[in-house]
Amino acid sequence: MMRENDLSVFAFSLSAYLPARVRQWASQISEQRTSLNETTPFAWLFAPSPANLGFALRTTCAALLALTIALWMEMDSPQWAPMTAWIVAQNSRGQSLSKAKWRLAGTFIGAVAGVAYLAAFPQSPWLLFPALAVGAGICCGYATFLRNFRSYALVLIAFTCTIIVLSAANQPDNVFMIALSRTTYITLGILCESGLAMLFAPRLDHVAQQEILGRLQDALCGACRGMTDLLLGHQDGLFRSRALLGSIPSLADQTEFSDIEMGPHSHAGDHARASLGAISTFLARGLSLHIHMRAAAPLPEVFQNTLQKISLLLSQVPNQLMGDHPVEAATSIRLMLQHHRSDCLQRAVDHLVRFQNLRLTNTSPTPEMRDLLESRILEGALAKLLLELDVALAHFIATQHPLPHDHFRFDQHPEKDFTLALNNGLRSAVAICIGGLLWEVTAWPEGAIVAMFVAVTSTRFSSFENPVQASNGFLRGAVWAAIVSFFLVFWILPQQASNETLLASLFFPMLVGGLALRSPAFGGTAAPYNNFLPFMVGPANHTRMDEIMWLNSTPAVVLGIGLGVWVFRLVLPFDAAAERWRLRRKLVRDLRNLASSQKDFSTSDWIALSGGRLAQIIRHAGTSPDPVTEAYLAGAMGLMTIGLVVLRLQHVLTYENLPTEQAQSIQHVLKTISHIHGYSLQPAQAASHALEKALQAALKKHNLSTHLELARAVGSLEVLRHELAENATFLDMTRRFHVRAPQNNRP
Repeated sequence: MMRENDLSVFAFSLSAYLPARVRQWASQISEQRTSLNETTPFAWLFAPSPANLGFALRTTCAALLALTIALWMEMDSPQWAPMTAWIVAQNSRGQSLSKAKWRLAGTFIGAVAGVAYLAAFPQSPWLLFPALAVGAGICCGYATFLRNFRSYALVLIAFTCTIIVLSAANQPDNVFMIALSRTTYITLGILCESGLAMLFAPRLDHVAQQEILGRLQDALCGACRGMTDLLLGHQDGLFRSRALLGSIPSLADQTEFSDIEMGPHSHAGDHARASLGAISTFLARGLSLHIHMRAAAPLPEVFQNTLQKISLLLSQVPNQLMGDHPVEAATSIRLMLQHHRSDCLQRAVDHLVRFQNLRLTNTSPTPEMRDLLESRILEGALAKLLLELDVALAHFIATQHPLPHDHFRFDQHPEKDFTLALNNGLRSAVAICIGGLLWEVTAWPEGAIVAMFVAVTSTRFSSFENPVQASNGFLRGAVWAAIVSFFLVFWILPQQASNETLLASLFFPMLVGGLALRSPAFGGTAAPYNNFLPFMVGPANHTRMDEIMWLNSTPAVVLGIGLGVWVFRLVLPFDAAAERWRLRRKLVRDLRNLASSQKDFSTSDWIALSGGRLAQIIRHAGTSPDPVTEAYLAGAMGLMTIGLVVLRLQHVLTYENLPTEQAQSIQHVLKTISHIHGYSLQPAQAASHALEKALQAALKKHNLSTHLELARAVGSLEVLRHELAENATFLDMTRRFHVRAPQNNRP
């Protein structure tokens, strides 16, 4: 059996060997002398990138430093300090700082709530657990309305309160000290992680600015590629635009962390969100123009020439923006966009002049007059499209070259989904009641641990749209932590009597967990593994966890997490089909409210809302979307376009410059949309009828102001007629949306 001196020698030799080996790995990777790539199995372990290796080393050292200080301070549960260091460690400093701030806030409030709960219900478990469940349900439900780590803070209040109450249930006189101790552990872990991260992450503002630059470059290039295909009539443009629209809400959320890194006085994040919003509007207008061109086919030859020039310009934007000088490229692109936009507007005026001249010489409309009217409408739509891209590029430039005395602010609040909030609150409340009931009925000495981790799991994932999928990795990570801790507790740690050898034993398992945390395939499993490994090892000053303690506590932890995951399958389980059906009802209901003016939407609000729904459908689809999901995405895009056209028509009606007959026909179209319930082609027919009236009036009216408003109505109604007919089945709220599977043709 290895003696303590031998173990010390081994630990010191290991500590001398590892830095040399790490430097060798980093050198090999930087010089590209390894044959492994990112797709190779376990490449994240055997050939990690320097950034991933640095993250794993830094966080491992932070966790071990937190554990060392906790042991030095003779804390009763030092394992919570390294657990916290791993919990707040994120891929970027902005994420880590945000999570640390909100974790501190949630911990302090949860600690106060825990003391208050136990003081209010001493020795009354049948009142205490329902009260805890109600409080946790309210926190988890309201967390659904918040974004990023603000949501995490509310969840943390719920399970911090539960942990303190359960830890002090058998010793209520010590509840204040237990709450204070837990707050101390959390603060210590956060300080250690933040301190080491600050040492190895200089120039955060420059890194954040580069992240914003790369994020916007990708979005702008993707938008221009998709728009080029849309203008040329390629189907790929529709898929690219749809995917980018669905990803923009996530990109806007990530900008918040770059904001934190750049400091409170920078407005680069606001400009980045404004640029992403303009890109969304650019894509939405492009989809509407694409549909308009399909409805107006064959296009006038003069407009086809314009389309070719604009398509060529947009196709060149990605190469220019991705060059060495993206800001200068964006400035030159803006000049070209403004030039082409001026040309579009000038051609629209020329078409109007020629149209008026033909009307003077012709008593009845001619095909040439129709072509001129259609060309002018399309030129105007193209000019608005270029304007949105110009706005996006202006904000892109402002993120890299801040303006003096800039006070620009841009933010969009997420939609409040009350149904999802109610489901989330009920899940967490039921889970806490189940954990408490199990403890009370069985009187298991370790039942408090089971109830504690049931609460941790159920509250942690309650605010997720699909908690079943999100929590599966949580259980896998806990099982891996149990397996590794088994070897540490049974074979390695019993032979060690010093804290130094304890830290050396934990170094490699934590380092592997840190590397896995940066791997997309293993991140969901690595996070709980890193979090729970210190708890299952149970480091302490004067004792080591023995076999009996491990067999009592570790299975209880895994069982509690398993029960928490099981609750998500039992209580209001997530069903992708049911969730799509609910989203579809919300889409149609919002469209009806928009048409009846019951809700006041701006264009940007409607696009943001529609983009959020698209993102939800894409997330629910998982990694392999089926034909039903594709049909839902197409329907959601169609309803977004219909909503934009409805807003345009309402804007036209606001000026009260239309003839009475045409205004009434448009109002009738909006009324039919507001009363959509079952399958009906009446809205499309009403739009077609209104289009005929508006087109006839536009070709005959001599009043220029009235003619211009009629032309706007004609362009909108052409799109509306097409989209209402195309999405009549999707608008039918009396039945589920089914897509027939393609049948194989057999001879």
